[in-house]
Amino acid sequence: MTMINWQVIDKFILIILDGDQGRWAFLAEQLRSLGVPDDKIVRIETSSGESSACHRTQSHINAVEMAQTQGWHNAFIIEDDFCFNECESNYENIKRFLNALSKIKWSVALFAANYYKVTPVKTVDYLVRVNVAGSACAYVVNKDYYTSLLTNYRCGLQALLQGKSEQEYALDVNWHTGMHRDLWLGIFPTSGSPFTDKSMSEKSDCRSQFNKPLHEIISPAKLSPSPSGPIKVDFYFQWPPGWTNFESVIDAMRSNPAFDCRIVVVPYLNFNATDLRGDIQRGILKERSLDYIGFEDYSLDSRQPDVVFLQNPYDEARPEAFRSEYLYQRGVKIAYIPYALDTGIGEETMVYQYNLLCQNLATWIFSRSERHRKEFASQCHAGNKHVYVTGHPKFDYYDRRYGLDEENKTKGKVKTFLWIPHFILPGNRKMYSTFNIYHAAIIKLIERDDVHVIIRPHPLLKQWLNVASQKTQDNYQKLVDISKARSNVSWDFSHDYKSSFSQSDALIADMGSFLLEYLPSKKPILYLTHKTCYGLNKTADFIYDAYDVARNEKDIARFVGNIVNGRDPMRLKREKVLQEELQIDDVTVGEKITNIIYQSLRG
Repeated sequence: MTMINWQVIDKFILIILDGDQGRWAFLAEQLRSLGVPDDKIVRIETSSGESSACHRTQSHINAVEMAQTQGWHNAFIIEDDFCFNECESNYENIKRFLNALSKIKWSVALFAANYYKVTPVKTVDYLVRVNVAGSACAYVVNKDYYTSLLTNYRCGLQALLQGKSEQEYALDVNWHTGMHRDLWLGIFPTSGSPFTDKSMSEKSDCRSQFNKPLHEIISPAKLSPSPSGPIKVDFYFQWPPGWTNFESVIDAMRSNPAFDCRIVVVPYLNFNATDLRGDIQRGILKERSLDYIGFEDYSLDSRQPDVVFLQNPYDEARPEAFRSEYLYQRGVKIAYIPYALDTGIGEETMVYQYNLLCQNLATWIFSRSERHRKEFASQCHAGNKHVYVTGHPKFDYYDRRYGLDEENKTKGKVKTFLWIPHFILPGNRKMYSTFNIYHAAIIKLIERDDVHVIIRPHPLLKQWLNVASQKTQDNYQKLVDISKARSNVSWDFSHDYKSSFSQSDALIADMGSFLLEYLPSKKPILYLTHKTCYGLNKTADFIYDAYDVARNEKDIARFVGNIVNGRDPMRLKREKVLQEELQIDDVTVGEKITNIIYQSLRG
């Protein structure tokens, strides 16, 4: 048997489930037979726990933390069901792979994986760049990459603990972000495989998944858009309330002969989605006499766009051919305008708003403020060099869009309050919603004869109501019942909120985009929070000082009393932060974004 020189590997960490001595003995003996000295082999024992996905992620966190604490230059992490292929050709391949690793800089080296997409190295046949792969059963991580990998693993674990899908956040799915951003290399063919499917998040014959022919896993060819002529820009219109994110940008580009724009209707396939064709989006565009193409008729290869605007970062809510990972592989530049004016501080929320694959792969992200851009520096693995402060397109056309509707306005007879309750997640998971906390206070508000209340729930509150707690369902039904009995309350489920903004005199809202989007109206705003809820992030913590804030029912009553009696004690502070934080000026954000993309591609 060919002896292998493992000098380039500092330590081998074997992850042993439930102290299985048989597995430890087998793996250790196999490594010794391959020439690995005993002093390079260490073990971590871990118990299975209730969730195999959580347990698995935590065990790999423990392994990387051990390597980091010990200061090892790199660590070869092996799961206890892995087995090297016992043949001379494999041993020779491992020798060549190790020799290559000693001469180049890399982040992670995979000795075995379920390769989905790879890019071959032209000069050698045993080395590939890994674009997408599953199964974290045998890999080496470099010292300089410990911190990055731990951050990725911990974010995934946090999402799993909060009930998120394994298909999105399992260890060997969540790490795809790193593969796209950094240099992950793989041996080809793989040097071994698990002999069970425990190491894989997908249920399949694991051995066959580790022995795919190269032609099945080569990444798709990149598109070749023309370096001259109009810049082809496609807007994937997926979320009806977010039309205002795109409107002024599309207007600016369509009025500029340097651009060739197209609107593509893409369905929003989130949990319990019912509009699987994007019919609401099609209706919005038809109302505005705007041409579009449906996702079913769209061909990326025929169109060959230079740029695609994604409307949200949730790739799992799009058909696969419209996801950021696929666009990036095809060489399409991604532009992203954050769909929400995020304000919350929850760890999961920060990942969604700053550090999903979309935000990491985008060529341009357009932020609303310098505070917002700085937050990307600390929250996004890719940093903020690709983030441009432009303001948010939601604020273009604001006066025209949300001007007072005099015909429907109550004209001072009563004050109209717009209440925006956040959605509630199943169980007792900490979030932002005060729906159940202040439900009685809102009922009292509705029972007054000198006010009108518009209820516009977060779209997911009603959509996910059937999986919410019984208390939430009961409180929601009480609101429905009192709405039928009272003439001073109305509900708004429309795809936009023009009427609600126009008709209301004040906003009462949980954490969410409306806390900022309502600000240019210069009307009073009450931020609802509680000690059991997450607070505000650094991009929006000025709200604590500049807005009315309710931490209990008395604060709500005080705010309502002020508005009914014509008092607005926080007006000057709100107007000050409006000027400082939202980048609203004479040039539309749509024009600013258009100019940035033009200068990047044709300037």
